[in-house]
Amino acid sequence: MGRLELKLLALLVLLTGVPLGVAFWLSGPLFERSLGAGLNPTIARALEDAVDVYGEYVRAEKARQEAVARSLADSRALADAAREGPAALERTLRRYAAAPRVFRVVLDPAEGSAAPPIEATTPREGDWLRRTVDLPVEGVPGYGRLRYTFGLERAFLERFERMETEVIRPFGALTADRERVADVFAWSFIGYLAGALFIAAGVSVYVGRRVTRRLQHLREAMEAVAAGELDARVEPAGRDEVADLARDFNQMAERLGAFHHRVQYLTQVSAWQGIARKLAHEIKNPLTPILLSVQQVHRSYKGDDARFRRTLDTAHEVVEQEVGTLKRLVENFSRFARLPAVTLAPEDLVAVARELAAAHPEIDGLEVVAPAAPLPLDLDRGLFRQALTNLLKNAHEALRDADGPPRVVLRVEPIREGGGRVVVEDNGPGVAADRRAEVFEPYVTDKHDGTGLGLAIVKRIVVEHGGAITLDASPLGGARFEITLPPPA
Repeated sequence: MGRLELKLLALLVLLTGVPLGVAFWLSGPLFERSLGAGLNPTIARALEDAVDVYGEYVRAEKARQEAVARSLADSRALADAAREGPAALERTLRRYAAAPRVFRVVLDPAEGSAAPPIEATTPREGDWLRRTVDLPVEGVPGYGRLRYTFGLERAFLERFERMETEVIRPFGALTADRERVADVFAWSFIGYLAGALFIAAGVSVYVGRRVTRRLQHLREAMEAVAAGELDARVEPAGRDEVADLARDFNQMAERLGAFHHRVQYLTQVSAWQGIARKLAHEIKNPLTPILLSVQQVHRSYKGDDARFRRTLDTAHEVVEQEVGTLKRLVENFSRFARLPAVTLAPEDLVAVARELAAAHPEIDGLEVVAPAAPLPLDLDRGLFRQALTNLLKNAHEALRDADGPPRVVLRVEPIREGGGRVVVEDNGPGVAADRRAEVFEPYVTDKHDGTGLGLAIVKRIVVEHGGAITLDASPLGGARFEITLPPPA
């Protein structure tokens, strides 16, 4: 585990543990006050008294209803109503049956009496626990018993039973085990605290490792670049500052690689220019004496040997031709050695391309494809024209033996990142894929009369412009040279 990861872990645990620790330290008195308020003996006595009141109420209600039934059985109201007739008896019973919690009042005939029972009923909704009181009746001719039915709502009674089961008894158990309850609360809080710390530690490890892993990859890539591996890159995962840093590093490494390649190439070109300068000097000096000597020998012979004269003429002609070839080679070496440094100035790339095409009418099938609007870039007009001229002449020479009508396209277009692109392509034989990487090196050529310096000069000019040049196959069938140039400063 890295140092940054340990710091993140310690920070998150500290930020989580300190508030929870303070809360735990303050929770002791809070638990005690809560238990003291909740398990107060006064509250316990009040709950017990409520159960007693409930029992007294039920007993009192039963006694009251039974007393009402006895008073009705012993009262003269039934005897007075009996003298008036069965209808009066029924009205009297109905009045008692209409009282709260009374369901039915019935007068049953005495034994041996043919009188019908007289009943008064009151329908009541709900679930009731009913009780019937059976009492003897005197003074009512033909009737000997009174049945008085009353009840209490079952839901009302069940509420008191639930209170006793769910409140009174658990409350009593808590009161008896108050210290254990406090310990349970405390240990529960400790468990929550430990769980929170564990989660905080896990989150910190996850976040820390995710961040530090990306930083580790970035550090490894930086070490690789420092060791010379300029193609090292980092995957910019995410959208945070570390990902932005990774993207910036990739851009920096890409620019550093391009700069390194440019410096390396220009260093090689500088070395090649030194060699070309030395070769030009070493070859140019003896050419003139050689040519003069051969000419002197040719002019000095005055003999009449025809065979020797033909040999001398042939040797003179061969020497003059080869010396001429060497002089052209020396001139190319000299131009390559004296190639000036690029001096940039604002120019219109579209105008440069159109003027160059107009200056080379000898190139058959030349076509310019360019936007109507100007494309301003920083160019060395003379050197860049020379680079494009070399590419156009290279395409023109490649089309000498082409089948069908020759076609050379000079395309200019802007690029999304800014800057511009120049493409020169043809329908010639093209360049083999395994030789495309070496065609920009000096002295590499497929032409019997070439020096292999034209494309080297092109690349040197493009690189000093801060651009890049590539060679690929063209959709036309031949070679496709693509130059990309940076936006103006």
